[in-house]
Order: sequence, then C-alpha cells, then structure tokens
Amino acid sequence: MLRAIASAIMALLFFACGESPASDTTAATSTSTTSTTSTQPPPMTTTEPRPTSTEASGEDPGELLVVGDWGSGTLPQGAVAGAMQRHAEVNEVEAILTTGDNFYSDDAEFLVQPYGWATENGIPFWITWGNHDIETETRIDAVNQAFGSPPRWGVHEWGKMDVVVLDSNQVESDEQQEFLIDALASTTDPTILVFHHPPLSCSHHGDSRGVLERWVPVLDEEVILVLSGHDHNYQRFESQDVTYVVSGGGGRSLYEFEDCAEGHPERVAGEVAFHFLALSQTGGLTLTAYDVNGEEIDAVVFDG
Repeated sequence: MLRAIASAIMALLFFACGESPASDTTAATSTSTTSTTSTQPPPMTTTEPRPTSTEASGEDPGELLVVGDWGSGTLPQGAVAGAMQRHAEVNEVEAILTTGDNFYSDDAEFLVQPYGWATENGIPFWITWGNHDIETETRIDAVNQAFGSPPRWGVHEWGKMDVVVLDSNQVESDEQQEFLIDALASTTDPTILVFHHPPLSCSHHGDSRGVLERWVPVLDEEVILVLSGHDHNYQRFESQDVTYVVSGGGGRSLYEFEDCAEGHPERVAGEVAFHFLALSQTGGLTLTAYDVNGEEIDAVVFDG
C-alpha cells in the first residue's frame, strides 16, 4: 500500500509540469448509437520500412507487458506506468510491447520518463507504430530516437511463440502484405499479431476496414491472438478461433463503448478504463488485463 501511494505521489509530481491531464473516467461500460465508422489508415510520410527479427531467450520467457495509446504526458499515463512497474517488481518481464500511438507530442524525453524503471532494468520496448507517431517528421524522429529506429514490421521470437508486428498505417502496402504471408507460412508456432488499427471495435473509431479486407483473410490456424489499440479502452472479441483484443488505455483520454452493429462479432469482455495487459507462457498462453490499481479486469487462457 505504501509503495502504491508513493508511486502515485511521484506520478503527480512528475506530471504537474506536463500538459493537462486527460479524462480520468474509469466507469465500466456505456452504450450509445451503433458504430458505423470505418477507419482508413493515414498515408505514410517517412522512409521505407525495414523488416527485422528479434529473438527472446529461453524456453520459459518472461512476460510481455502490453500498453497502447500511452505517450501523452497525462496523469493517467503515470498511473499506468506505475502499475506496470509494480507488476514487474514481482514478475519477470521479457519486453514491453506497444499497440501504437506511443507519442502524442515531440518531447520524447518527457514522455518516456515514467518508464525509466524499464530501461534501468534492461527491459526493451517492442514498438508498434500508430497514426499519431507519424503525424509529422519531427514526431517520427522522436520515436526513432527514443526507441532506436524501430522497424515498421518484423517478427519477435518470444519463447515458443512468434509475435508479428505490422504497421497498419501502411495496410495497402504490397511489400508488407507479402511479408505477412511469408511470416505466417514460415512457422508452425502459435502466433500473435500486433498492429494499431483494430479489425474489430465497437467504439469511437470502429472496425478498420482496410485491415479486415487485407490482413484478416490471410490469417492461418497458427494465429491465436490479434492485439490492437486506437480506441482508448479495453475490448475482447472472439471470431473464427481468433481472439481480438483492443488495448488502448495507456494514458490518453478514454472512449466510451458503442453498440456493435447487427451481425458484428459480439464483444465478450470490455472495460472503459486505463489499463495494461500481461501475457504469460507459464502453463500455456494467458492474457490478463489490469487496471491502474492492479485489479484484474479480464483474463483469458488459450488452449495448448
């Protein structure tokens, strides 16, 4: 309890000099008019993407902590970072995996300061690019400088699983489409896909039509989990043996839920809350969503 209070005080002191805090709403659910929005990714404004492969060590890797829509310089960002730090103090962490929108401003040093505990402990960031990360050339430079020029798409080997990161800002890229098809064909390992714009979402932005048309049809039986951000809440869907999770509660102002359209896959779990995810391979893949108090808001265990 004392540690949590101290962390909260430090977050308040840190963000007192930052931009105005986003909404701190943490209500569970709220429904409104059915969403019919289809999000088209913005055009790219930077250099050609660079595929990569990053290998995690060991057969029993540490957890992946997942956060999205986070680098906003707000009080909730500090609260989420503090909750992740407390989790990492009692659990081995392999990497911090993002679902995009890492920076909402160009002040990289300020925005990553709440995650100093991660860099001090040698925990790497596996970056997914979001639309706010490419708003300007200065923003692109900030992300590149903060995270060592992360590739726009690539594969991270995490224990017995592959984590395929894509850039949904470039969903129409034939080169990326070919990379995705080849990456899926070249492995029989269980696979997690990560990109910013969600194929399924019943909230502010809604389904990402380009992702649904280009990437979802090529998913094979090895793909068991798809992670995205963009809508600032937590949602989970199940469709054709794939679990789709929206995790965009890293610190930016929250979005309320909307009713899913008729025929749309049902949202089987959801929370309008600032949060992070923990992925663990201990005893099989487990995904757990935690709020800023470390309370579990959802959990799912995958077969095998």
